[in-house]
Amino acid sequence: MTGQDTPRVSVVIVNYNGAALLDRCLASILQQSSRPMEIIVVDNGSTDESRSMLAARYPTVHLLAQEKNLGFAEGNNVGVTAARGDYVVLLNNDTEVTAGWMEGLVDMLRDPAVGVVTSRVETDGVPGEFYAMNGSLNPLGYNIMRVFEDLSLVFFAGGASLMFRRKEIPRPFLPEYFLYHEDVYLSWRLRLRGREVRMAQSSVVKHRGSASTKKHTSGLVTFYQERNRLLNALLLYEGITLLQLLPLFVLDAAAKVGRSLLLRRKSLWGILRAYGWCLAHPSWIATQRRAHQRERCTRDREVIRWMSGRLLDGSGAGARFVNAFAHGYTQLVGLRFYD
Repeated sequence: MTGQDTPRVSVVIVNYNGAALLDRCLASILQQSSRPMEIIVVDNGSTDESRSMLAARYPTVHLLAQEKNLGFAEGNNVGVTAARGDYVVLLNNDTEVTAGWMEGLVDMLRDPAVGVVTSRVETDGVPGEFYAMNGSLNPLGYNIMRVFEDLSLVFFAGGASLMFRRKEIPRPFLPEYFLYHEDVYLSWRLRLRGREVRMAQSSVVKHRGSASTKKHTSGLVTFYQERNRLLNALLLYEGITLLQLLPLFVLDAAAKVGRSLLLRRKSLWGILRAYGWCLAHPSWIATQRRAHQRERCTRDREVIRWMSGRLLDGSGAGARFVNAFAHGYTQLVGLRFYD
């Protein structure tokens, strides 16, 4: 990655009470042979030693100290707004990058058809066999594993390490998302604009996995996961697609509430709160939906062909029955998925 055409890269890291994690992350970046032009840390009102550690050990890092926790979404918006690079990397504070990490992302983003590129993220405790194929998103917004044999293909770029062009995406997220599914939102939105989403296998990141979000209660985590999954569908699908998928969303909601009543009562409040939030904010949803649909230059039939039609992972009898039902229904209404 040399020469006159080398793009300037800004790295944005959002931190919340993660001093030890952040220290290891920054050290791994500064050990690279190719370094970014700047590293920006957005500290979301940490009460640990994060800020003093940065001042003592990383004086060249640009610290944007916030008075309160803005969440992953708005925290990254603050960092990207301050960035000066041609390309911006969003990197989790609970990651450590490996040799060639930045070069792999830059090389793939040089393709003008690509809107966002993600690293190969290897999470602690996940067996290597799970990286033999890449996963995708299903029509309800859940992750489905083992979809793409071509390891450059993904439906969305994971937020642990992703790169995009700053001028194309000056504010990547809606602040209301706070955390969870905002990386899906960004990638899906770019797909509506006709852009490709890719994974750079030569850009490898070691990931601790949910180290920051463990600080939140399970009910709050469930709320953000469920609410933001629904928002992605409500804002980004075409109206006809939403109507076609409505029976599946209703069945999924009923199954999720029933399962929570029987097995996971602590998550029930988060689920009900998520649906309640959507019902209480129709005007906001309608306004955002109009804005996002105006950006569209690609129909849903082109977007969903990179999704998996499977509703459940696994090969058990229950999963096979549910997936066969979903396949039959979506075929009946004219929706064609990758598998």
